[in-house]
Amino acid sequence: MEKKTKRDTIIKNKTDMKKAMKRTTCLILTFLCMIGNLHAQKTSPQGAVIKYDGDQYIRVTTAEQFLNSIISGINILVAKDTEINLTPILENKKWWDKNYAYFKWRAAGNTEVGPAQAIISEAVDDGRQLTIANYKKMIIRGEDNSRIVVEPRYAFCLNFKNCEQISIMNLTIGHTTGGHCEGGVIGVKGGWRISLHQCDLYGCGTYGLQLDGTRDFSMYGSNIHDCTYGIMTLQQVEYAKFERCDFFRNKEFTLIDSQDSNANFWDCRFYDNGTSPLFNFNQEFSLGNCVICHPAEYLGTIDMADKEGSTFYDSMSDTTIKPRGIGPK
Repeated sequence: MEKKTKRDTIIKNKTDMKKAMKRTTCLILTFLCMIGNLHAQKTSPQGAVIKYDGDQYIRVTTAEQFLNSIISGINILVAKDTEINLTPILENKKWWDKNYAYFKWRAAGNTEVGPAQAIISEAVDDGRQLTIANYKKMIIRGEDNSRIVVEPRYAFCLNFKNCEQISIMNLTIGHTTGGHCEGGVIGVKGGWRISLHQCDLYGCGTYGLQLDGTRDFSMYGSNIHDCTYGIMTLQQVEYAKFERCDFFRNKEFTLIDSQDSNANFWDCRFYDNGTSPLFNFNQEFSLGNCVICHPAEYLGTIDMADKEGSTFYDSMSDTTIKPRGIGPK
């Protein structure tokens, strides 16, 4: 009996030692994994995955992280107090050549994109612009005091082709240099359901928005200002809605030029836009509960508008126009 007890004790001790060693090994491996994850998060080319406002986002702080995070079904959060200047990486051909096949370098601008998803650096007269083609179900959002800028005056800041269900939120977007140019702030060609919420679009882009052949476009609580050619162009757009938006200090040519498009403006304000024609529509449009401060002789095709509840001032501005807290945080 005594020998059996000693043997049992030895076996038990060996078993306990094995368990202890196994636990220690697991703890070491867990610690190493944590360090590895932290390192990967710190150096990730995509940024850190976080929970924000109840949803999952990739938080980005650099242009490289921003481009690497453009994936259908993914939400991108531009970090607080971050300005992403896309131009240096758009001009870095070596970076584009070494990346995945859907990163495209194009020697010319406005080329055909085909049906495949593509992130394109394409040439414009004084630099390069970003074109995002055939992506869907994405949110591009600013956390707080966040902006996206480009340097070339002939480039769109963001240019979407055949994209679907893209939301841009709480961002300031514009050009770093003033002057006349061809590229607008945001371009949309084809696709459907592109929306802007609480954004600030500014020049020197020719127009804040250039929409072509898209449908179900919307813009809420946003500003378009200081664009050198006008506010927007609409070409064969199947319904565009603008709600509680302000359009100011835009100038030179027809401010809203629309051909074969359906447009509805609700609770919007137009002021300080010079003496260029304000509206050029070739079919009916709607101005509901809007405030229009513009010389009466330069209102353009205002007779084609349903103006229910709107107020007109025969001047470029009015003392009733005060900031109303729209645009990005």
